[in-house]
Amino acid sequence: MKTKYQFIFIGKPNPFKHEIEQTFLKRIEDLGIDNDAIVIIDDRNFHTVYIANAPAYCLYYGDEDGVYPHHDILETLIDDATLILPVVGDLEKVGKIIPDELRKINAFKLVSHEEIEPLIGSVLEGLGLLRLSRRLFVSYKRDESSSVAIQLFEQFEKSGFDVFLDTHSIRPGEVFQDELWHRLADTDIVVLLNTPGFLKSNWTKEELAQANSMSIGILQLIWPNHKLEREAELSIPFQLKSNDFGNQSFSDSKSYLKQDIMTKIISEAESLRARSLAARHDNIVTEFVKSAQSLGVDVSLQPEKFLTMKKKDGKEIVIIPTVGVPQAFTYNQSEELVKRIKTKEVVAAYLLYDHRNIRKRWLEHLAWLDTYLPIKTIKIIEVETWLKKN
Repeated sequence: MKTKYQFIFIGKPNPFKHEIEQTFLKRIEDLGIDNDAIVIIDDRNFHTVYIANAPAYCLYYGDEDGVYPHHDILETLIDDATLILPVVGDLEKVGKIIPDELRKINAFKLVSHEEIEPLIGSVLEGLGLLRLSRRLFVSYKRDESSSVAIQLFEQFEKSGFDVFLDTHSIRPGEVFQDELWHRLADTDIVVLLNTPGFLKSNWTKEELAQANSMSIGILQLIWPNHKLEREAELSIPFQLKSNDFGNQSFSDSKSYLKQDIMTKIISEAESLRARSLAARHDNIVTEFVKSAQSLGVDVSLQPEKFLTMKKKDGKEIVIIPTVGVPQAFTYNQSEELVKRIKTKEVVAAYLLYDHRNIRKRWLEHLAWLDTYLPIKTIKIIEVETWLKKN
């Protein structure tokens, strides 16, 4: 029986349940995963379809009356070490709204449609369908939008993103441009502040070109009285109006966005993130498959989004496409994946990644790790050479 990803709803009836399901299934589609790999579970079908050792993520919707239904299901999930996210309407009342067993977990506040995308982002991360590192790059022109850039930095940080902002994220002594490109290579999406003079700067124009070349999703915040630039047509536009800004002022050093607009921007960023990572993953897979086909090597893309190929002796190799900079957690996730799929026929596993813009010292570190860890790395530009050896 094929392993399915299990999305579980328990607790009080959730008024957002249908929209959460539909948004989740849409993001699954964006990631290129078939809907038949997903099962939606609640108290009605839990005891007939739930599988303890399959990937699962549960939302427990709290009740302000202090009634905690489905306690038997909750105990089963806790015993199985399933990830459970308490969902509440008021964070000040968590102690009353959710059962004792869940009070040590940070609850998620859900009171509007704009919060559904961030919620789905957490679910996809918990199921291992999106990487846990949530990286975002703010691209802007300092003399036109620095106050809004800092506001975005602070708001996205509060929402759990690791945000790169040039004035806040580069330590003294670092080579500025090298670190900037390195962080861009490892970001999930770019939030671009498209002010009238944005593309008049060589630096900002180069940031946009690099992001486009790596298929990084771009959320373009377009200033009032300004239009989408031709060079930025690959991005998703978010047109700002003058009344989206405090005091309707958007052209001075003290400009700032109203909170309701910030909430919408964060939701749009969450929505774009899955599509951006999926596009970059697909690019890496496509390049590898094309190289293999040109050499007559048979490779297969598995439903879990990794590749397999057989050596001449019949032994199998696993290739795990990796978006961004391979980190220690990437290696750990890959090792866990190999444990799940490994048979006596699997003899090796490799992380496949795009090395463009990654700093030289980090590439040297990855090369050093290759000599010590069971999981090795392959640069996408070296695939043909690697295939010929294997």
